[in-house]
Parts: sequence; structure tokens; C-alpha cells
Amino acid sequence: TDFLWRTALGLRINAQGAAKVIHSEDRIKIDGDALAERDGYYDVRITGELWETHFFDHVSLMAVDHPADTEIFVDERFVVPPSVPPIRTTSALQPIASAHDHEGRDVTEQVRARDGKHLDTFALGTHQGLAEEHFVEVDLGASVPTDGPLWLVASGWVYPTDSSINLAIAQGNHPRPQSLQLEVPDGQGGWTVVKDDLGFPAGKTKTMLIDLSDVFEPGMPHRVRLRTNMEIYWDRLAWATGRSDTETQTHRIDAETADLRYRGFSAVRQDSRRDPEIPVYDSLAATTQIWRDLVGYYTRFGDVRELTQQTDDRYVIMNAGDELRFRFPAPPPPPDGWTRDFVLVGDGWVKDGDYNTGYSTTVRPLPYHGQTDYDQPPGRLEDDPVYQRHKEDWKTYHTRYVTPRDFQHALAPINRQQ
Repeated sequence: TDFLWRTALGLRINAQGAAKVIHSEDRIKIDGDALAERDGYYDVRITGELWETHFFDHVSLMAVDHPADTEIFVDERFVVPPSVPPIRTTSALQPIASAHDHEGRDVTEQVRARDGKHLDTFALGTHQGLAEEHFVEVDLGASVPTDGPLWLVASGWVYPTDSSINLAIAQGNHPRPQSLQLEVPDGQGGWTVVKDDLGFPAGKTKTMLIDLSDVFEPGMPHRVRLRTNMEIYWDRLAWATGRSDTETQTHRIDAETADLRYRGFSAVRQDSRRDPEIPVYDSLAATTQIWRDLVGYYTRFGDVRELTQQTDDRYVIMNAGDELRFRFPAPPPPPDGWTRDFVLVGDGWVKDGDYNTGYSTTVRPLPYHGQTDYDQPPGRLEDDPVYQRHKEDWKTYHTRYVTPRDFQHALAPINRQQ
């Protein structure tokens, strides 16, 4: 899945200019059956696959132990203004009674289980990321409790627009991307919006938690609609009750080792245009430069634990094709009758190379905590505020200078001297 996806620098968002919020923490849930202990450690690896530069300031792992009849989630959505999602404890997931798309077709089977079969019955729009306005109507069923916390647990992925597409949309007479809105019956045969601008899944294979605790009037049917004009593909829609009073045990684990190395690029699996591109870790497609890399100083390969131990603007500067490898010591197993899931915590930023992303050709300007906007031109490295505070890091760590020369000259004729 995507990591640090929510913390993009210089991004043109919703065709209305650059995002004005500099946010630095991301969290993703890792199911307990997806991360196995090996020789007393959890081995976690983060790869750079796309046309991006990453700034990893801090990475840690939470092992969350909880009773086996409960679930834990973090809300993995992109929304402005952003927030750090708390860990939520819920009851076991409950299946919805039925689901229908905007044309009235029964799509219950497409969204009943998280199985990679996505709801994709809407027509595509004029640009990547845009679609016709569409919704999915969900009947939660008769067994939904009438009081207490209630969550719609919506898992899926978004095929996003990008800075250049958003700029093109803004320059033409095109619909703007509209984030999700939640509707409920109005009691007169129609529907009313009860939650607007809910954001959207923050990349590939994400889970959103949508609070339904206060949206139903007494006697109302437990039916909702999720409406948007974005390419959002739902995999599973379910509901659960909140269990905030349930005891859990959270172990915040710092990495014992953290290393940066060059790896290359994974082969990609994509079953169709409407399925996400999934990198296949065990298969490399390329080990040479495949993107027009952002120019600047990156972190040299080797031990980088000092840079990722705490949030302090001393970070790993990671290029496409690089890999961060962490080993987290495993805490004692959970008590009998309990189970363990994980939350990976990352603090940092990402900047893509799209031509219309702010300062997208260079690593600089360097981001920092407390920054309110990413609007200052790069200037000289020696004048950058982060460099001035941590000059020694450019002697010890950030000594690998990267340019896109190999990419730009890959098809140039070879000049052979006779």
C-alpha cells in the first residue's frame, strides 16, 4: 500500500491551486496475519517505486493487542485539513444487507468482502481520476443498534488526478474533483447531505472510517449513500460499533536497525485499468534509472537509524529505486484470547516529479516541521533553513548527488572515437 501518500509537497489539489497545508505524519494498519515475527524481530521494508523523492524523519511500529472479538483501525483517508488519525477499536465487522449503484444495480457481492473485486460500474470522465457523478447506496440492515458509536468501514482505492491534470481541469470547462459526501433519506422520498467533503482513500487499498453515530433520525431506515465524481473503487463496505471502552495494549516500538540501500523497481501487477497497480516485491523489473529523478543530495546508503529515531527535521532523503529496511524487536505475545495487529507510523513528506508540482525538478527546498506553505524557491543549499540547522548531515549522510542524466540520455547515440 502507499505510505506518506497524505503528506505531499507542492501538490496542486482539486484544481484550485497548491495545497496550503504542510502535514507530516501518516499511519497505516497492517493486519496481524500479514506481518510475521522472524527470529524475534518484525522486518518492515519501504520501497521507492514512483517518480518521487521521500523525506523520512521518523518511522516506528505500533503492535496493538486487543480481544479477539474486536477490530482496530486507523482512518486512512486524504482530507483537508489533515489530522493524525487515532487508533479506533470496534466490534467485529458486520456485513451490510445490500448495496446498489447509481443505476439501481445490485452490487452487494462486489462490496461484501475484501477480495480485490472492486465496484467499478460508473463511466469514466474526461481526465484520469474523474468519472461521472455516481454513488453507492448501502442498506446496513435491521440489526444495526440505535444508540452508541456506529462506523461505516469502507475499504477501497482511488485512481487520483495529479498536479498537471488538476491544472488542465482548472483551465477548461470541466467538473472539479468532488470528494465523498454522505447522504441519508430525507423522509420524503429523497436524500439529504449530512456529511460533506469527507475526502477519499489515501491511495491504494485503504480503509476509511465514516462516523454514522449522529446521522439517523429515530425510525429512519439505516440506509446511506456515498457520492462522488472521483474514480473511487470500493472493495468492501461493512459496519461496526465503536468499542472505545475495550481494553487494548499498544506497544510503540522503535527500530533496532534502519538501513538504506539501492534495490531497483518492482514488477507491477494490474489486472485491469480499474484495478490498482500492485508492486510485486519478489520480482524486479529494472535496476537502472527509470524516472527523471529530482536533482540534489540524497542520503548515502548504509545505517540511517540516527535519522529515523525521532521527529527532528533530520531525515533520510530517499530516491526512487531506494529501499529502507527496518528491524523492530517483537514484544511478548498477546494474552490468551487476544490478537495482535499493527500500525506503521511515518513522519515525513513526499514530493513527486510532475512538471506542475511545486519545485518538482529539485530535492530542495527542504521541508521542515512548522512550515505553513511550500512556496519559497529553492535558492542555494547553503541558504536553506534545514541545511543551516543540520550542516553536519551533509558531510555524514546526504553525500549522494543524483541527477536525471542517465534517464535523459538513455536513447542518445553513442559517440565512438575511431
